[in-house]
Order: sequence, then C-alpha cells, then structure tokens
Amino acid sequence: MTKKIRDVVYGFVILDEQECAIIDHPVFQRLRRIRQLSLTDMVYPGATHTRFEHSIGVMQMATDMFDCIINNNKRILEKEYSLDETGIKRARKVIRLAALLHDIGHAPFSHSGEDLMPLLPPGHIRYVENGNKKYEHEEYSIAIIKNIFQNLIEKHRINNNFHISVEDVTALLGDPSVKVDALSLLWKELISGQIDADRADYLLRDSIHLGVNYGLYDRNRLINCLTLGHSETGDLILAIEEKSWHIAESLVLARYQMFSQVYFHKVRRIYDYHIQMAVKEILKYKRDGKGVYPTPDELDEYLSFDDWEIYSGLKQHLGGAHGDIILERKHFKCIFQSQLIPTDADEKEIEKLKEQYKDTPNYLDDKASTLWYKLDKDIIIYGNKHTQPLSEKSAIVKAMSEKTVQKRFYVAREIS
Repeated sequence: MTKKIRDVVYGFVILDEQECAIIDHPVFQRLRRIRQLSLTDMVYPGATHTRFEHSIGVMQMATDMFDCIINNNKRILEKEYSLDETGIKRARKVIRLAALLHDIGHAPFSHSGEDLMPLLPPGHIRYVENGNKKYEHEEYSIAIIKNIFQNLIEKHRINNNFHISVEDVTALLGDPSVKVDALSLLWKELISGQIDADRADYLLRDSIHLGVNYGLYDRNRLINCLTLGHSETGDLILAIEEKSWHIAESLVLARYQMFSQVYFHKVRRIYDYHIQMAVKEILKYKRDGKGVYPTPDELDEYLSFDDWEIYSGLKQHLGGAHGDIILERKHFKCIFQSQLIPTDADEKEIEKLKEQYKDTPNYLDDKASTLWYKLDKDIIIYGNKHTQPLSEKSAIVKAMSEKTVQKRFYVAREIS
C-alpha cells in the first residue's frame, strides 16, 4: 500500500506503508509545529513552511540522488562492494529513513533555538573541560530515533524484506556509537555533505515559499550528473560529472545568495535574538528556573516543546520584554552593519558603538558568521578516470572558502 503527498518542489512524493506510519506518529507530526525558518515571516510573509514538509522533501531528494547514482554506477558498486539488487533496495530504504528522520530532534523555531541547548556533561564524547559546548539537534534526532522509532523501523512488516536496524539509520546521521563502513560513509554524503539532499531541498523550498530566486538552481541537472569517483585512499566517493561541473558551482552560489540576502537579513537576525531571549524566559517559567531545554535523556519533556507551546507562552506574556517585542513587532533597529568581511574601519565603529551604549542593556552586538565553502569537504569533479576538487575548477568557489563574519549593532527603538 502506498500513498502520495503533493509537494511544492517535487509534485508528488510516494510513501510506503512504513513511511506513512512514521509520518503519522505524534513525534513526527510535531514537526508540523516547527517553522523551518523561525520568524523569517516577519520579513518574508510566505516563510511559514515547516520542518515537516522539509523532512519529506529531503527524503525524496535523497532518493532521486541515490537512484541516479545507482543507474550510472551499478557495475562499479557491484564490483567493489558486491552490491546486488537486494543490497541496492536495502540501501535505498536506509537512506529514505535517515533522510525522513534527519530533523526529528529540532527545537522550537529551528536553529534559533540551538543556543538554548544544555551544556554537555563530563564524559560526553564532545565534552571539553572548561569549555562551553552544548548538545546539538542531531544528538536529539539520534536519541529520538533509537528510543521512539526503533519498533517502527525494526519491527514493521516491511522490514522483513530488509532487516534494517535502527543503528543502520542513525549511522547516516553521524551516530558516534556506530562503526560506519566505507559504503555507509558514501551514502552518508547524501544526508550531510557539500551536495547533500538536505541543502539541495531547503534552497529550493525556501526560495519558493519566500518568493525569491536566490536559492534556485537546476535540480534535474544536479541529480542527473551525480556519479562516483575514487578518493586518494581508493574508496568510492560522491562526485559530479566533469561535463556538468558548473551545476556544482551554481549550488554553492545559490547557498551564498540565500545566506547573504535572506538568512543574514538584518531584521531576520534580530528576531532570532528576540525569540531566543523570549524562549529562555518561557523555559525558566516552565522548567523551574532552568532557561535551557531538557537533555536528550529527557525526551518526553523535550518533545513537549514546539512553536505552538512557545507562542502560547508569548501570548501569556511569559517571554518578558523580548516576547512583547515579538508580539508588537517592535524589534531593535540596526544602526550599523559591516561588510561581509569586516574592514578595520568597521571594527573601529563597532567598538565605538559598544562604548557609547555600554550603560544600557538594550543593544545587541551581532555576528552573523558562516563558511560558504569548506575546502576540507571539497566537491569532487570526476571525468576520464580523474578526480579534481571543485575549488580548482572554479575560481569563484575557491574565493568563497574564507569565513565571513558580518557584524551589526542594534539598539532598542526608544534609544535609537
């Protein structure tokens, strides 16, 4: 039994019985109540789409990518990994499940809630003494899949054909407790990499909902030029066909434009700050003074929080001054912003403003930072049995490997 879901990017997404059961689970339905782009609708009114539709979209994008890779490389996969038709069907299913559940652990208002994750305890694999590292939403996703979706993954009758374990799924999401083989590392690139299904979906989906063209690229070209090459160690790696390397460049440029024009938008950024501060107050009220989310060991309590729960707190004026700012849309005003790579003059102006407003709490010194392109995860271009990093093919991409830190200074309206 299959079902179809109409989607703004793919037209229709076809789901099997197991995938329908996962989507119908209350924990997955929670994603309907978590906005993909937090309060971006304060700037772009159409930005009301959710992690729910994005998760289904990533599953479809990952499937399309996988199918193309198999069609173009079936012989080499059979030769090097003995991947037969049964193995192909099983790998395809694991990838679909990992893609579908990759965002299941997001906090309310998506990435803007990540600063309110609790600190890592001593003994955690990423713990650093005297450090301030926090849990990440991926760790919640892995915990939720293992503790809540294990039966739906392992004991559903469809799995009689595949014998997939829950660890097979979490391995593709970076589960540190699972040893990953070379083939799983290859498929992991479809979920988290420079040309992964997550990025490929959100760029298109966000552009469509916001009504902008910044994140658009040729999806069909991208999917159909995916292939496999060999790394220096001899392992198979995800690559782009040499004749189509410009599509890889266009994907990187699309991401750059979306960040610089949308995700780093000055009003969008200040609402990330306001919602973070408001949620902190709401959490203090609801969690006996703890202004952070529960840990992955407290999943029932953690999963009780979604955007609706926070909106309820805002309407009850539990979010303090920042909550009222959101309700009234009277955000702090940006009185200065630097270049994407701050100049010395920019740095001096920021320091001057910090000194000027140091006696008032109603300001924000904001730093919007990202790395447009990671050279250590270079997209590989493959042709004539030869691999070449995209950064060597594209001068534009190579120039985007420098980390940007756009700085802004905001003050409350009454003192601006």
